[in-house]
Amino acid sequence: MAHTVHLTLCVVLVSLSSSELIIDVRPDIISVEITAQLVINCSITNNQVQHLDVIRSLTLSRYNQTIRDFIALITLDSSTLNLKQLTKFSNSQVSFGNLYLALTLHYPTQFDAKVYRCSVNGNNANGTDISLSAKKGVQYETNSTALIEEIRRLKKEEDTYKCSFKKSDRQGSRVHFFASSEIIKERIEPLTLNCSFQVLEEDENEAATLQALYILHEINGVIATINKGQSVLTTIHGGHSNSRNAKGEIFDNELKDSYLQVTLSNLQFSESGKYFCEAHTKRSERGVERLNKMLTISVLSPTFEDLVKVIEKVLRKSDEDNKSIHEHKQTLKNMQEDSDAKEKNIKCIEEDLNTKQQNIISLKEDFNAFQQTMNTFREKLEVISANVLKIEREITEEKKVTSCREVKTREERLVVTLASGLKVMCDTKTDGGGWIIFQRRIYGIVDFYRSWQEYRDGFGDINIGEFYLGNEHIYNLTSAAKYDLRIDIKYNRNSYFAQYSDFQILSEKDKYKLKIGAYSGNAGDNLSYHNNMSFSTYDKDNDLLGSNCATNYLSAWWYNSCHYSNLNGQWGSKVNSNGVIWNSITGAESASFTEMKIREK
Repeated sequence: MAHTVHLTLCVVLVSLSSSELIIDVRPDIISVEITAQLVINCSITNNQVQHLDVIRSLTLSRYNQTIRDFIALITLDSSTLNLKQLTKFSNSQVSFGNLYLALTLHYPTQFDAKVYRCSVNGNNANGTDISLSAKKGVQYETNSTALIEEIRRLKKEEDTYKCSFKKSDRQGSRVHFFASSEIIKERIEPLTLNCSFQVLEEDENEAATLQALYILHEINGVIATINKGQSVLTTIHGGHSNSRNAKGEIFDNELKDSYLQVTLSNLQFSESGKYFCEAHTKRSERGVERLNKMLTISVLSPTFEDLVKVIEKVLRKSDEDNKSIHEHKQTLKNMQEDSDAKEKNIKCIEEDLNTKQQNIISLKEDFNAFQQTMNTFREKLEVISANVLKIEREITEEKKVTSCREVKTREERLVVTLASGLKVMCDTKTDGGGWIIFQRRIYGIVDFYRSWQEYRDGFGDINIGEFYLGNEHIYNLTSAAKYDLRIDIKYNRNSYFAQYSDFQILSEKDKYKLKIGAYSGNAGDNLSYHNNMSFSTYDKDNDLLGSNCATNYLSAWWYNSCHYSNLNGQWGSKVNSNGVIWNSITGAESASFTEMKIREK
């Protein structure tokens, strides 16, 4: 009895670039005030994993400290792409595809700072069950009003930064903060702030990577932020309704500067003050560093001259709009005139179309009358054809033909009674016709797993076209004259044939031994292996194998030890080579049509 061995491999993958199973969390440090979303990606690179030949499923889990085990969150069936979300989240998004899962948690909390595991299940080449996994943790950083405290810290330590000028100058030189203007007119002028981070050449040995950029106001807090691998987020504090247009990107390539830019409109006096550009970098040895720049922006009430300029600008814009409206009106007038002209053309076309439709109706009536005449003619022709076929059959029966070579008919196959009294089916078309069919399988409704006596006398229904004529009848025919054997096979909608000269079956005393000559055709020679072999059934074992081939393959044939062909096998079978086999065509599967027939030379 075979036993299945279940093997589980647990691999913690630290280096993402060297593994085929990847789990990635961004960011890996979260806080309530700063982190807008947490993204956990679980994926397989190159659609394959070492040790696995078949991948069945991909599962994302999270560690539960209470039960001290991982709880499955999402699982993906790789064959059907059927996704099951086993744990529900109130504010989340799930995406998936071919061998990847992604869970996005919006506004994550301390509860989401856990260890996450990505698992893949499948089989190796030996069919053994294997499970591989990779883990990654998310840390929580306590930041009670973190951004406000950070701003206060920046104010208090401003003198300290000045004292340590050399170090802060080297760090600060990487952070650049610019404003479109440091003096803004209230509700009139927009303010554009640009915060950028530049990678310096001396940074390369320090392995520093930028994690996030922030633009903050000393009172209102965060204005805009961008985390690595995420889009820009903007926030509104204090009920202000000024519109914000933000953009930015964090680049891994040191040739490009990462940046965050935001444009503020309708500014009020209360939004004067200090603005900060802050960069969070992560170093391999030092951990997270925060670099910053500061600008002081003054929002002033507009003067009378400022208001006059605004009004003049509005009036100029109004004049331009009026001119544009006038041009649009003229364009609409031209379009209306063009539309009227086209409408007249359409009416002319409609009148012409109506005339043609009347002509078409007349033609349809003539065609219907012609079709009725043709139907009557076709019915008469069918009656005449049926009468001709009936006459042909009657002539054939009256002639008492001795061979299918003497049968002349327009039908491809015709059942006739030979002068000897044997009822046979003739193939009248293939290669000039004249063939006596002794084996035919087309529907699979007749069971060919029969006894010696049934194969001797014949079985099946010659009228429905699925039968075996009988070895005794084949022997009587082939012992009286020289015959060729033709075998027609259909497989996967393609047709093949094999033809052998000097075909003969010996008597029952000789166990209906098979005799064939030279091969021709396109099916491959799969019968010569059975030449000079006796016929075997489940109740008469005449093959050269120690056991009974007929019993082994649920069939009857001229078995050797055992077969290259087995046209009396189990219909439609694809296992154990016990189907309707012609090895060079079907392999271990089954043909969909077979016909064995003989013709006198």
